[in-house]
Amino acid sequence: MNLAGWSAGAVATLFAGGAAVITALYLLKMRRRAVEVPFAALWQRVTRESDARRIWKRLRRLVSWLVQLLILAAIALALGDPRPDVWLREPATVAIVVDLSASMGGPSDGGGRTGGGAGGGAGGGAGGEAGDSALDPSRLDAALARARAEIAALGPSDRALVIAAGPEVSVLSALGRDHSALLRGLDGLAPAPGEADLGRALALARNAVDGQPGPRILLLTDGAVDSAGAKAVRACAEGPLPCSVARFQGPAANLAITAFAARRYPQDREKVEVLAEIVNLGDAEAAVLLEVQADGLGIGRREVTLGPGESSRQILGELDAARARLEARLIAPEGSPRGHLGPAEDDVAFAVIPPLRPLEVALATDGTNLFVEAALLTLDDHVHLSGVPIADANADHPAIAAADVVFYDPGANPLPSPLPSKDMVLFDPWRFDGSPSPIAKVRDVARPFLTEQLKDHPILEHVVVKDVNIRRGTILEAAPGDEVLIRSLGEPIAVVRRGTQGSVVAFGFDLRESDMPLRTAFPVLISNLIDDFERATPGFVAAIPVGARRPIAVAELGLATAGLTEVEVFGPEPGVSSKAPVQEGVIRVRATRPGILRLRAVDGPNPGAEVSLAVNQASAAASDLHDRLGDLPPAAAAEAAPSPAPLSQGPLWTLLVLLAAGVVALEWASYHRRWTV
Repeated sequence: MNLAGWSAGAVATLFAGGAAVITALYLLKMRRRAVEVPFAALWQRVTRESDARRIWKRLRRLVSWLVQLLILAAIALALGDPRPDVWLREPATVAIVVDLSASMGGPSDGGGRTGGGAGGGAGGGAGGEAGDSALDPSRLDAALARARAEIAALGPSDRALVIAAGPEVSVLSALGRDHSALLRGLDGLAPAPGEADLGRALALARNAVDGQPGPRILLLTDGAVDSAGAKAVRACAEGPLPCSVARFQGPAANLAITAFAARRYPQDREKVEVLAEIVNLGDAEAAVLLEVQADGLGIGRREVTLGPGESSRQILGELDAARARLEARLIAPEGSPRGHLGPAEDDVAFAVIPPLRPLEVALATDGTNLFVEAALLTLDDHVHLSGVPIADANADHPAIAAADVVFYDPGANPLPSPLPSKDMVLFDPWRFDGSPSPIAKVRDVARPFLTEQLKDHPILEHVVVKDVNIRRGTILEAAPGDEVLIRSLGEPIAVVRRGTQGSVVAFGFDLRESDMPLRTAFPVLISNLIDDFERATPGFVAAIPVGARRPIAVAELGLATAGLTEVEVFGPEPGVSSKAPVQEGVIRVRATRPGILRLRAVDGPNPGAEVSLAVNQASAAASDLHDRLGDLPPAAAAEAAPSPAPLSQGPLWTLLVLLAAGVVALEWASYHRRWTV
């Protein structure tokens, strides 16, 4: 304890002088007034009664004298302003930044590591040694305990603020000295799906404390941050303001779903195919059950075993599509070690089964071959066919521009130029030199024999071309990455080329100069072509990653774009809604929680129309519980948690003044009650 006001000598001098004056006043004898009375015997009797109480009268004067000395001592000490040693320092201003990323929901080892070195060893426990994440304290629990200790250690001149760093950055309590307000800001915090925006959070902390007395930034994190977060932390540690990092780590065992999608079978729309990607982010082999549910009912299950760092894509086919919303969950197999699944937030994912709209198909022909048109018309359930004269079928034609797939059957006519950059099927593209075909020609060949075919390719499923008779054809040039569907004596005559602008399937012969259209395999081939293009078409956007603000075409969601200016977004939390403007047919959606969003058209041709959109965490980096901060400067190592400051609600001199006032009030009451007089 030290005195921040008057010195100890000055306080002692004041007390000694005041005590001497008070004592002198009490030692002075009271001068009694002489009063003549008519009957002396009566007053002598009263005097004898007063003499019996003389000892008590002396004691009462002693108590009164001590009370006055106590008042004097309290006032003298108040002028000295006594303070604990922890208060006798310069005022401090601290910004406490709490990491709320998904990894902070992982189990904690019980304390915060304060060193600036790499933290891989602290988080490298095997899956079988991890605790039960549902019961063990989380890393966020340990970080919040440290934040409360920092607040409790604030002196009367210190100030602090608390910043939550999740995908969204928020100030939980403004810069101030009120401990209760600072502590209330920590109540109810929980890990948020996705990565923490530490760049914005630390920049906000710097702006808040810069220029304040004793500025300091304290980051409470587990170190499991992405590259942008690690860069922001290093910049803060090497910056001009003191910036310390306290790391709270634990077992790194975790399995997560990083992708989940579903699609209908074009030929059987009552069935769906589900794809789920699972990754083992721990340091030991782990087994897990993948279960797919529809409205809480299990429709598919598979057990998967993954090595450390291994990921696996699981495809579950022929699932019931009676319900449009699916949910994938990771479940611990019976008898497996506890806690190897890690935090539960990344063990669930959602998907919306997209509606399968008719594929827009344009047929460019001279009208002399009805076999292709007839085969396409048999697929009227999921094909909308438009015919275009071959002479007009360049990329600028409206029907060609609107089509998803274009079939070119030019016959005796050259291919139009330019060809569109989209999915195309070309029959006999090199009848004329100078063709705009993207697949080059090697040479012409008379009466080619189809000797080899790629049997396992989906385009040739249930199709055999061995005995097809052809009058003339063209050997095509297969570039690296192309798939050769059919060969003639070892040379390519039917080639598939995939590209970012679309796929091209080229057949080096004219259907009119072969007996292929007369075979039962021909309509199967056309159906397989449509099916292949349909599977490769992105179409409906079924899911977006959590926290991502990305453009989405409302047409892909199934909403009509004409006149649509605004979409209302509901969920995934009940009762939560917002509105997103539609600009040039595109909306931007930001979701902070996994689940299913409902999007409702506010205006346009179909106001009130609704579609669904799934939101998933889908980030292996956010689920990785390993420390990725690496070595930081020694100055960035946070010290041990401070001890609470004594009497942190105010300086001691206020208590001393209150004590003096209380004693005066007590003296006043005793005087009027005639206890001390």
